[in-house]
Amino acid sequence: MPEGDTIHRIARSMNAALAGREVEHASAPNPRSPVFNRASELDGRTLERAEARGKHLLVHFSGGLVVHSHLGMNGRWRIDVDGVPPRGRPWLALRSGTATASQSGGQILRLVSESRARNDPGIAQLGPDPLVPGFDVHEAAARLRRLGAGREVGDAILDQTIIAGIGNAIRTEALFIARVSPWRPVDDLDEETAERVLQESQRVMRITLESGRRPRTLRDGRGRCPRCGGRVLSRGQGDASRIAYWCERCQV
Repeated sequence: MPEGDTIHRIARSMNAALAGREVEHASAPNPRSPVFNRASELDGRTLERAEARGKHLLVHFSGGLVVHSHLGMNGRWRIDVDGVPPRGRPWLALRSGTATASQSGGQILRLVSESRARNDPGIAQLGPDPLVPGFDVHEAAARLRRLGAGREVGDAILDQTIIAGIGNAIRTEALFIARVSPWRPVDDLDEETAERVLQESQRVMRITLESGRRPRTLRDGRGRCPRCGGRVLSRGQGDASRIAYWCERCQV
């Protein structure tokens, strides 16, 4: 599943290509698209800005319309600036001059008013996003310790209502660098350790936002920790059974 860094990178690319420009043609070529009958409502509107909220993307248009997107496990946005038409039959395609943005697949794609987007429960309940300016690590750590009480830290930091944008790859890398086991109870985290986990999460997300590549330290370690040589273990965690990776020696 695309994580928060990916969505922020999409928003950045879309803003660079299309922000401030009038949509010359909007279409939904795929009849499976949730906006199949509404895409033309975006024709002639100015794409004002795209913003990431955790794993959600909100694209704001003149006249108070918003495209709300969540890519889920298999969705994808593609941004082109050289006149290349969208591939296949996307769920939504926006064109202005030689620039295009198109989404294929995904968990959510809908066209709503600004007020509905702002009050959508899935967005309104999101926790703080480490990539949004003003993210306060101290406050976020207190939130993790409060709302994650009774859970394991590897499960709690994937909860988007606690911290938004962290997915499995970010979790794995951040906990490894912080030397914290994903199975450690949140109740056992002191303030300093909780802050370290979130500082590393933010740092890894910033690196992947800029590079476009996510580190895979433990999963590329061929079963051995690159730091201490201990075994790298893995098993499903939480209700969704997302695979957690950790070193048996140096993550406690």
